[in-house]
Amino acid sequence: MKKHMLLLSLATASVLYGTEGVFELGKVDVTSTSDTSSSTTTIIDAQAMQDHERKTVVEALNLLPGATIQSFGARNEQMIMIRGFDVKHAPLFIDGIPIAVPYDGYVDFSRFTTFDLSEIEVSKGLASPLLGANTFAGAINLVTKKPTKEFEGEVGAGFFSGNGRTEYINLGTNQGSYYIQASGSKTQRDTYPLSDDFTPVRTINEDGGDRNNAYATDDKLNLKVGFTPNSTDEYAINYIRQNADKGVPPDEAMNLSGRGFWQWRYWDKQSLYFLSKTDFGNWYLKSRVFYDKFQNSLAIYTNNGLYNTFAYGGVGNPSWYDEYTKGASLESGVKLSSDNTLKMALHYKIDDHQEGGVNQVAVYEMKDTISSFGIEDTHTFSKTLKLTIGTSYDREEIDTAQNTQYGKPNTNYYNDGAGVSQNTTTGYTTSQEFAHGDTSSFNPMIKLEGQIDDSLSWYGGVSGKSRIPSIKDRYSFKFNTFVPNPALDVEKTINYEVGGTKSLGNASFSGALFYADVSDYIQSAYIPLWYKSGATYTQQQQLQNVGKVTQKGFELSTVYAPFESLSFEGSYTYLKMTNEVDESQKITDVPKEKFIATVAYTPIENLTWFNTYEYDSERYAATGTTGTAPNTKNLYSSTGCVSVWNTKATLRATKAVSFDLGINNVFDRNFYYSYGYPEAGRSVFGNIRYKF
Repeated sequence: MKKHMLLLSLATASVLYGTEGVFELGKVDVTSTSDTSSSTTTIIDAQAMQDHERKTVVEALNLLPGATIQSFGARNEQMIMIRGFDVKHAPLFIDGIPIAVPYDGYVDFSRFTTFDLSEIEVSKGLASPLLGANTFAGAINLVTKKPTKEFEGEVGAGFFSGNGRTEYINLGTNQGSYYIQASGSKTQRDTYPLSDDFTPVRTINEDGGDRNNAYATDDKLNLKVGFTPNSTDEYAINYIRQNADKGVPPDEAMNLSGRGFWQWRYWDKQSLYFLSKTDFGNWYLKSRVFYDKFQNSLAIYTNNGLYNTFAYGGVGNPSWYDEYTKGASLESGVKLSSDNTLKMALHYKIDDHQEGGVNQVAVYEMKDTISSFGIEDTHTFSKTLKLTIGTSYDREEIDTAQNTQYGKPNTNYYNDGAGVSQNTTTGYTTSQEFAHGDTSSFNPMIKLEGQIDDSLSWYGGVSGKSRIPSIKDRYSFKFNTFVPNPALDVEKTINYEVGGTKSLGNASFSGALFYADVSDYIQSAYIPLWYKSGATYTQQQQLQNVGKVTQKGFELSTVYAPFESLSFEGSYTYLKMTNEVDESQKITDVPKEKFIATVAYTPIENLTWFNTYEYDSERYAATGTTGTAPNTKNLYSSTGCVSVWNTKATLRATKAVSFDLGINNVFDRNFYYSYGYPEAGRSVFGNIRYKF
């Protein structure tokens, strides 16, 4: 039996699968792999994603220690948190191209399928300064496929509970001096089944059985053309188009009367980019030039079930976003001596956000420019010891920030909660353009790596990182509950980390111990300003750099294969995050413990049985407040723990044809990643694949 095992480790980029079909131009792991290297990048390859039945990026990343699912139930979006920090702190890339919604910095990971990916790279706390801005907690890079044969391909189809179905195709040709890759996929579902243990709280929101308003459709096309004039140089153009629509299952426990029922009418994205690498002997030059466009439309309704009456009287509903990111990156490395390599990278991008609604005349625009220059020097003292030192300078400049409240009727702000003094604050309604708050930061890093012998390696280091506030952080009114803060500054952290790996016979072990000291953390604070709507005065909040957070924990991983027919892989994460300003105010959406393990057993040739268990300890969500503003504090509710078994059998009928049949959530547990939004109960799935 060929073993398909992934070493789920923070400390190493150790993959026990082949790297056939990996698009090397799309990789961003700038740490060279050598006998002395103990890279802080983890890799999940295509075979691992297939074996573990991970059809979306969020499902694949959930395999890793230190990575947990973050569910924005109110938006029907899922993201991955890296050691307790969200995608704004650990950005998403495709082939090294930054992918995010420019306005808020988020992106729905569950909209990205894995059928066209060769691997996923995940860098954590000691990520290289060459990766660009906002790698506060790390970075996630999706590497697409590249053909290696004259003609190759794969066709697949499947079904899953909730009337779900999926089809995909990958075709490619490599003719030596050029190659062409084409991929397409379609996934859709009508709903998903809830656990029989689910008990409805508000039946108008959710009555059990099939989840209400849980439909989704995702279409994806990926086209690539590459030119390889020699063994070292490569040039490629890639185009990706994604089209999606989805419902938003309502919060089953909250009173949503008035405006709590959402549907995304479209969620569309296009990416066009050029990548190159040219080798000049003792130095090289890499380039990336890209244009990424994102469009969506959100409809908010007043009623469940029918979804036919717009909230807010229909004004500006449904709303729409029209956004783009365009930019370029250059990376160069030169070998100064046999022991020393110097690398530099320059990143530049423009983010543009426009928004409006069907009944609104005004179209609002916000635009910023983000640049980053990084430098990194690596000195190899011996075959067993290496030192890397580097830093980056990141800068954001606001180009346009139009006030979305400008010119709106019935917008009144007061300096007291009764409006008696009639001291109306008019700055938020009379100014057409917000102040432009620019930011910048330096991010140094030092890392020492060593090797005791062929079976034992170690590393340790310290890095300073930062996160630039998003346009939404600075300028959003959040349905008239917040006021903008153009002067919002960057968040800063100092990351400390040590780790290592050990091979012992048929087993491999790895671990990491980490600590982060976060300052200027962006948190909300009440301010002496009230918004009047009718006879109601709502005291406003504002995002400010008032938080201080500490992060500490460790990660352990192992792979063990006692027999040809049996293998085990597993990881455990312990993570504690503390609000040092007020420990009673919890860091939400972060479980303290996570354990995930898979056993693969091959009882007969060509038949493999996979069993995976995931445990997440409870996490908290802010679900209310206590006290009187400005001394209001959050009240929290626990999601409870996650304890889920998945099972799957794969039959390789021929060298080219294989079948899967499996069950997710075998014991039909009722569980939550986000409070009020139950996940799927027992679900059955099946697949057929033909590879040639």
